[in-house]
Amino acid sequence: MNAPHNPHIYTMSKSHINLRPLIKIRNFFVNNFVQREAETIGILASLITGEPAILVGEPGTAKTLMIDTLAKLINARYFYYLLTRFTEPDELLGTLDINALRQGKYVRITTNRLPEAHIVFLDEIFKASSSIRNILLDIILNKRFLNGDHYVKLPMLTLYTASNEISTDEEDQAFYDRLTIRMFVKPVSDDSWSELILSGLELLDEINVKPVMTVEDIRAIQKYVIAKTKQLRENKSLIQKYVYALGVLKSKGITVSDRRKIKTLIVATAVSILYLEEQVSPDSLAEALRYTMIHDQHDIYKVEEAIMEAKLTSYYKHVEVIQTLISEIKNAKTQLDNKRDLESIKMASTVLKTVALKIKQLPRNPRLIPYIRQLTAEAEELKQRIDRIKEEIFGGV
Repeated sequence: MNAPHNPHIYTMSKSHINLRPLIKIRNFFVNNFVQREAETIGILASLITGEPAILVGEPGTAKTLMIDTLAKLINARYFYYLLTRFTEPDELLGTLDINALRQGKYVRITTNRLPEAHIVFLDEIFKASSSIRNILLDIILNKRFLNGDHYVKLPMLTLYTASNEISTDEEDQAFYDRLTIRMFVKPVSDDSWSELILSGLELLDEINVKPVMTVEDIRAIQKYVIAKTKQLRENKSLIQKYVYALGVLKSKGITVSDRRKIKTLIVATAVSILYLEEQVSPDSLAEALRYTMIHDQHDIYKVEEAIMEAKLTSYYKHVEVIQTLISEIKNAKTQLDNKRDLESIKMASTVLKTVALKIKQLPRNPRLIPYIRQLTAEAEELKQRIDRIKEEIFGGV
C-alpha cells in the first residue's frame, strides 16, 4: 500500500481514509488538557482499534471529561455509568420488557443503555460484581450481548473503564488482561498549575463542542488499522526487535499473554497512524509497549529498560541523557538530606544549572515530552529542598 502525497489521506483498496479530522481531535486534546499527551494517544488508539482501555488514577484528573469530550467530537451515542458492588445488570443493559415477559420472552428494553451506545465508559470497574464482569467479558471480546434467546451485535466502537487502583484479586486478572490499553494518570505537576487553571477556564467554552467526525468515519479507520497491521508481516526488522523486547520483558518478570502480544501490534499501528507515519516505526512500537505491557506502576521502569535494550526508540540517546540527569538529581537529594550544609547546597545548585542547560539542548520531539516532564518535576523538587534548607540555615535572611 503506497501512501499518497497528502500525508492526511491514506488509501485502502479503492477508498480514501482522511485522517485530518482525527489529527484535529488529537491536537484539540493536547491543547486543552494539560499534561495529557500520553492519555490522548492512548484514548484515541483505543477508539481507532476498538480495543478496550483503562485509565488508572486518582479522582479529578480529567478522565471522565476526556471521554465525554471525545464522544461529542465524533457525535457518538455515549453511555457512562459509575459502578458499585450493588450495580445490577438491568442498570447497564436495560430492564426487562414486561409485555414480552408475559409472552414468555426474556427481552430487555435497551433504550439509552449500554447496548445502544457507540462509546461506553464504566467508572470504578473493579467495584463491579463478578456477574457484571462476566457480562462485560462477552461484550469486550465479541461486542455482543444475549437479549432473550439470541445475541445482539453492539454498535459499540470501544469501551473505556477507569479505576483509582488496580485490583489485586486473582479473579480480576483475566478481566484486566482483556483491557488492552492501560494508562496511569497522574495529577498535573506543581509547575504547571497556572497552565492547568487557564486551560480549564478556556475549556469551559468548549462544553458544547461540535463534532468533527462521525461514527462511520471511525469505523472506516478501524478497518484501515487492521489492514495496516497485517502489513507488519513484511517488516521483519521490526518484528525481530519486538521479539527481542518481549524476551527482555520476560527476563524482568513481566508475563505477557499470547493475546496481548498480538494486540500490542494493533495498538502500535494505531499510534503510528496518529503520528501520520507511512509505516509503523520502532518509536510507535515502543509507545505501544508502554500502553500494553505495564501491569501496574512498578512495571514502568522495567518496560522502559526493555525499550532501551531493544533500541526501539530513535531518540534513546536523549532518553539516556535524561535518565542520567535524574540519577544526578536523586543523588543530590540524598546528599542534601544527609548533610544539610552549604557544600551540599552548592553541589545541588550546580546540578540544577546543568539540568536547565541540557533541557534547552534537547530536541523538540513530542515523544520526549513525558521524559522531560519527569526530569523537570525532579528538578523542581530538588529546588524546593534547597530552598527549605536555606531557610533552616539562614532563617529566611
